[in-house]
Amino acid sequence: MKIFLSTFGTESNTFATYPTSLANFRRGRWSDNGIENAAAGPWSGPAKLWHAQATARGWTICQSIHTFTEPAGTVSRAAYEEIRDRILNDLREGGPVDAVMLFLHGAMVADGYDDCEGDLVTRMRQIVGPTTKIGIELDLHAHMDHVLLDASDLIVIYKAYPHIDYNDRAQELFELMERTLSGEIQPKMALFDCRSMGLFPTTPEGPMKKFVADMMAAEGRNGILSLSLNHGFPWADVPLAGAKMLAVADGDPSIADAAAEEFGRYFYRIRKDASLKFTSMGKAMEIAGAPRDKPLLLADVSDQSGAGAPGDTNHLVRALLDANISNAVFGPIWDPAAVDICFQLGIGTRSRLRIGGKFEPHSGLPLDLDAEVVFLKRDAFQESDKKENMSIGDIAVIKSAGVEIVLSSIRTNVYSPSFFLNHGVTLGDKAVIGVKNLYKHTDIFAPLVSEQLYVATPGLCQPDFDTLDFKRLPRPMWPFEDDPLNCDP
Repeated sequence: MKIFLSTFGTESNTFATYPTSLANFRRGRWSDNGIENAAAGPWSGPAKLWHAQATARGWTICQSIHTFTEPAGTVSRAAYEEIRDRILNDLREGGPVDAVMLFLHGAMVADGYDDCEGDLVTRMRQIVGPTTKIGIELDLHAHMDHVLLDASDLIVIYKAYPHIDYNDRAQELFELMERTLSGEIQPKMALFDCRSMGLFPTTPEGPMKKFVADMMAAEGRNGILSLSLNHGFPWADVPLAGAKMLAVADGDPSIADAAAEEFGRYFYRIRKDASLKFTSMGKAMEIAGAPRDKPLLLADVSDQSGAGAPGDTNHLVRALLDANISNAVFGPIWDPAAVDICFQLGIGTRSRLRIGGKFEPHSGLPLDLDAEVVFLKRDAFQESDKKENMSIGDIAVIKSAGVEIVLSSIRTNVYSPSFFLNHGVTLGDKAVIGVKNLYKHTDIFAPLVSEQLYVATPGLCQPDFDTLDFKRLPRPMWPFEDDPLNCDP
C-alpha cells in the first residue's frame, strides 16, 4: 500500500479584521520535512499516528506540508493557494497512491473561498481519480456540506469538546481506512443538517455526555461504522455553517441516511439543555466579591484566541480592579510591546504601563495602570495534556493593586495551570483566577477552584449571536429561530 499524508488547518473568524497570512502558518506549527520529525502536539498527533501505523505495516509513505496556525481572521488568498498548491503538487509528484489521509480543521475560510477544505479535497479527487481512497479527520467546530462528502470516502470528527480525543479519532480513521483498502468494508456517508448553532461541551454530566456515549455505543452495530456530530464554528458568517450530523455505514447508503437523521434529531432535541451557559460581567463581579474556600475561576469567553479573537481586551481585569478585588490573577493579555517594555524595565521595577486594547476594533480601550514587574521569561512554555510542551513566547507578569496580570508576546490560550505556575504565579491562595479561554480549561482547573463562570464580556467571540452582523448564514437556524426543524414538544 502507498499512502499520502498532509496536515493543513486553522479556524477562521470572519468577524476578525486581521488576516491569517503565510507568515502565521510558518510561525505557528509547520513541518515540511516529514511529520515524524515535527514537534509533538495536538496539531501533529494525527499524522504522526498514521505515519507510525503505516510504517509498522510496511506501507510506502509520501508526504507534503504539515501545518496549523492559531485561529484568526480570514486566510489571505495568497497564503491559502500557496499551501494548497504545494500539497496538490506533492500529491501529483508522489505518483499513484492507494490512499490519502488528511488532518484538516474544517473551518478555514480564505479570501475567495468559503470552504477551503471542500476546495482542497475536490482538487485532490481530480488528481487521484475515483479509486484512490481519501480519509479526513476534522475538528468538531468545522463547516461541512456535501461538497466535502462527495470528494472523500471517510470522514471522522472529534467527539469531545474540549478536544481531548484527536489521537483516538485518528486511530479510528486509520482502522476504517485499512479495512476499506482491504475490501472488508465499503463506506457510505450521509449528513443531516441540525439547523442549530452554539457551543456544546461534552465532558460535564448532562445531555451531551450521554449523546456521545450513545453515538459510540451505536458504532459497529447494524451496519454503522462511525458517527460524528459536527458542532460547527459559530463565529463564521458562511453559507455552510451550523451543526451537522455525519454517519458512515458499510455498503448501504440508506443505513447512513437513517442514522444521520436519527442522531441529528436526537441532538436537536437536547440542543438547549446542552448549550454552554454564560454569566454577565455584573453578576460575575457580584459573585467574585463573596468569600469562599477555593478560588473562583472567571473565563473571559469573548476574547479568547482559540476562536480567533486577539486576546488583548481589558474588560475583565478592569472590572476586577474597579471592584477592588485583590489577590487575583488574570491572563493572558496579548501585548508584545508591553512585554518588551517590561523586559527593558526588569524585575522589581515599578512603572506606569499601558496594556492591551491594540490589535482589533473589538479590542476596546487600553488599560493604564501603575504596576510592578514581578516575573520575566523568554521562550516560555505551558503543558498541554500533561505530556506536551506548548511554546507561548515571552512572558511578563506585572502586579497592580493586588492583581497579577500575565502578558504574552504571542496569542495563546490557557491549556493548564502550568501557564501560571511556570511563571511565578501561585493559584491556591488566590480569590479569583481569570483566564482568556472559552471552555478548554474547565476539566483541568476543576480540582483547583470552587466554581467556574463563563463570563460574557464584550469582544469578538461574543456568545450573544444576535449582536453579530450575520448576513450569509443559512436560515432558519436556532437560536435565531426557535424551532427550525418543527419538532420541539
